Amino acid sequence: MKFISHSVEETEELAFKIAKNITPPQVICLIGNLGAGKTAFTRGFARYFGVNKGVASPTFTILMKYSGDVEINHYDLYRAEDYDELCDIGFEDQIDEGISLIEWPDKFLTLLPEDKIIIRINYTENEGEREITVEGMVADLL
Repeated sequence: MKFISHSVEETEELAFKIAKNITPPQVICLIGNLGAGKTAFTRGFARYFGVNKGVASPTFTILMKYSGDVEINHYDLYRAEDYDELCDIGFEDQIDEGISLIEWPDKFLTLLPEDKIIIRINYTENEGEREITVEGMVADLL
């Protein structure tokens, strides 16, 4: 299912709406170029679960954890070299609990659960506008 977002606020509101349809455990892959809106999506998503501050890109830490109504694991795998590096931070156990939002999952997609949800965020020709595509079971609920 495709959506057009005209602003950061609209991206956050779409994420909030999607979050209403998510039950843990769930893995959500966020795919998009640098600055496309992956962290904005995460911020809106986490807000639904009671996380109202502190959501930032985990670029240099690989993982940020947010505690709200559920545990949210926010990964940035851009710099991750291999699956062993992820295992060192407990990735295998963490994706089986709570909700995991994963930025830059591209090289690890085949290792993630089959029921993962994929959110693609792409720039459009219009400045500030994004095309957001939702793939997976939740797309049918929107």
